[in-house]
Amino acid sequence: MIFLAAAMLMANMPGAVVLSEVMYNPDGKTLGLDEHMEWIELYNSSAEAVNLAGMMLSDGNNQLYLGHYLLAPDTYGVVCANQSSFEAAYGTEIRVIPWSGEWTRLRNSSDEIIVYSEDGTVLETLRYDENWGADGTTPSPADGGGASLERIDPSGPNDDTNWKPSEDYANPTADDGGNAVCWGTPGEANTAGN
Repeated sequence: MIFLAAAMLMANMPGAVVLSEVMYNPDGKTLGLDEHMEWIELYNSSAEAVNLAGMMLSDGNNQLYLGHYLLAPDTYGVVCANQSSFEAAYGTEIRVIPWSGEWTRLRNSSDEIIVYSEDGTVLETLRYDENWGADGTTPSPADGGGASLERIDPSGPNDDTNWKPSEDYANPTADDGGNAVCWGTPGEANTAGN
């Protein structure tokens, strides 16, 4: 009986899962092609594990259906375009969430990501823009500069006031000019909220 109640809890808390980081325009020189290196990070903000099975991510055109995956409380999981390319760049320790469907390239200028529950309810919508994190004179580091776009507060709004480019250089490489290239913080707490 206790197991059944726990299983029901895990299946019925999809609203606790939020978008927390997006690599929508990877640095093509360092990380590889966009279609291989794009990823979306989900965060479980609840105190209970959440089964992601049946949840869906969409850009309004194509749909990704998440497979059976228990996302533990206060943890992150990544939905990536190409798992082997992702693991070659980031390692195999990051929780990769299985999915089926057709990965659509995230637009480098602006796009939306919609999270649906298993019953089709919209849980969250992110409409990002290439200018998020730009300082007015230079492009945003998340717009092809190697940084991801990170959510500052998981319970805050999905607008430009609550998202900024990542600042974690835990795995830096150098670009042609010798500058460190940020790859974001997939599977980890965001630098933007710290």
